[in-house]
Order: sequence, then C-alpha cells, then structure tokens
Amino acid sequence: MGAGVVAVLALGGCGGSEPTLADLPAGVAEARPSISAEEADFVLAAQKLGATVTGDTVDDDIETGTTTCWALQNGGVDLAQIAVDDETGKPLANTGEALRTKQLMAAGVQTFCPDHDDQIGQLRLP
Repeated sequence: MGAGVVAVLALGGCGGSEPTLADLPAGVAEARPSISAEEADFVLAAQKLGATVTGDTVDDDIETGTTTCWALQNGGVDLAQIAVDDETGKPLANTGEALRTKQLMAAGVQTFCPDHDDQIGQLRLP
C-alpha cells in the first residue's frame, strides 16, 4: 500500500487539490493501492452523485466510467444511446443498479472525458 500512497500523494502535491488515499471510501485504497489521482477523482465524483464505490466494486466501477468515455470519444454515440437497458431497449431507470450505472457513467464523463459533460443531462438523473 505504501507505493500507492506515495503515487497519489505525489500527484496531490502538484495541483494542491488532488485527493489522497485518506479521502477515499474504506476498502478502495486497499483494493487498488496504485489508484491514480484521476481514478480517485472518479471515485469521489461517483460518491457525490450517490453511487457507493467499495473495494469490491472499484475496478468494475472505474471500467464503467472509462468505457463510457471510450464509447463517447470513439463510438459515434451519445450518452443517451449508451444508457439503455439491453433487455428492454429503453433508457436505464432511476432505481437500483440502473441508477447506479447512470451515476457511474456521469462520474466517468465528469472525470475522464469532461469535454462531453454537456451530455450528462441526457441521463436524467434524479
């Protein structure tokens, strides 16, 4: 865990506002000791939007955020087209795991591809 602390804290020293491992939810730093400052920002953004990120979910959650941005940047789609239930073809609901997925998508856009943040409203988050 020491190397991760050094990496995040070193990055934090550059900008002054970067998160530290102490800012992260319990279990996240242990599960991902080499978390980058950008990934830590994602975790904190997800929490502000209401999605709980834990040590058990952090890897998949970060993947959701980065994949969302990859699709926006390379897939020729917008956020409303991505945030669809595969089974019904309808927009993701504002309940349960569907809502959590939308929160993670929004946090991903805010953190990993803020040039697309004008699309976050398409998620119709509560």
